[in-house]
Amino acid sequence: MLTPDSAKKEVVKLTQELVRIKSVNPPGDELPAAEFLAGRLKQFGFETEVVTVAKNRANVIAVIKGTGEAPAIMFNGHLDVVPAGDQSAWARDPFCGDIADGKIWGRGSSDMKGGVAAMCVAAALLGASKPRLKGDLMVTAVSDEESNSIGARHYVEHNSLDNIGAVVIPESTNLDIVIAEKGTLWYELTTYGKTAHSTQPEIGVNAVEHMMQLLSAVKAKWEAIPYKSDKYLSPPTINIATISGGVKTNSIPDRCVATVDLRPVPSQGSAAVMAAIEAAVAETGRKVPKFKADVKVINERLPFATDPNERLVTLSQSILSRMLNRKMDLFGVNFFTDAAVFATKKSIPSIIMGPGEYDLRNNIYLGHQPNEYVKIENLEKAMEFYYELSKAMLL
Repeated sequence: MLTPDSAKKEVVKLTQELVRIKSVNPPGDELPAAEFLAGRLKQFGFETEVVTVAKNRANVIAVIKGTGEAPAIMFNGHLDVVPAGDQSAWARDPFCGDIADGKIWGRGSSDMKGGVAAMCVAAALLGASKPRLKGDLMVTAVSDEESNSIGARHYVEHNSLDNIGAVVIPESTNLDIVIAEKGTLWYELTTYGKTAHSTQPEIGVNAVEHMMQLLSAVKAKWEAIPYKSDKYLSPPTINIATISGGVKTNSIPDRCVATVDLRPVPSQGSAAVMAAIEAAVAETGRKVPKFKADVKVINERLPFATDPNERLVTLSQSILSRMLNRKMDLFGVNFFTDAAVFATKKSIPSIIMGPGEYDLRNNIYLGHQPNEYVKIENLEKAMEFYYELSKAMLL
């Protein structure tokens, strides 16, 4: 049976074991990690299920049932990691899981297999005492967070969220609390023209020129969307990310494709953003003869924000302040997590708090880089926090 002392050893061991399983996305291949983690959670006393979401890709759903007197708390992490890149940039094997200098090294140690291990062992430690839980204690580990969130989307499409009162996501925050994140909207824009020799532009239709005019309109419409200044998030941004068109320098291009990355804040609804893009297309069509374009959404995650007065937030601040002996500020982040997927289906109070290395005050992020690590001290503290939070909310 787990004890506070043995749990500290277990969280280190589990992090090492998970880092050594190569669940690199792409292609993902999270099934071995899911099966391994489900087996460990079953040993811890959870009812566990491995749910296939695509070929060799799976989610883990584990629960210790409560009485139903209170809503469930869900700890949700992801099993995939980004590629290691050039291995010559690593001082160690990227999937070694070695311990040195009080840290566990390897791809995914910080983002976010350390967080997954901490949430699992914390939940197991609470369950080991066979308490009478007022609500379900849930642990989910999903696939594909680093790309299209097929794991989280599969979960919300096939499971009710009605009984869940709080979601905790152990992404890298260096033990700080995040309560808001920007949305992510990626658009693919395609303009169509007519090819001709470059010496006869009058008989062709230049799709690249039309794209330039469309992108100018998109940027103007985007910047005109009103938003409220946000205490936790920087202003919304636009990135014209890629553009490709034409096949030969002496030919009029008959097709051009561009992608645009928009990062809205919670006060900007997705309907307003889509309306702005549609207005940009319509306006360009009115101004530009023979203009023709298609618009496709290729990635959508809504922004989310949790009220700082929610019990989940104030309780988390109180517990961490006591543990770390410092005032716990609240933060927002510009990147997306699977919290956005849950928020799309149902607004549930959510926080992001994990042991991985991300200095939110100075925007310095260790994940997705060579020589990734997680501090063992942070693993232990994150585990303690998840344990204390679960107790406070379920007992």
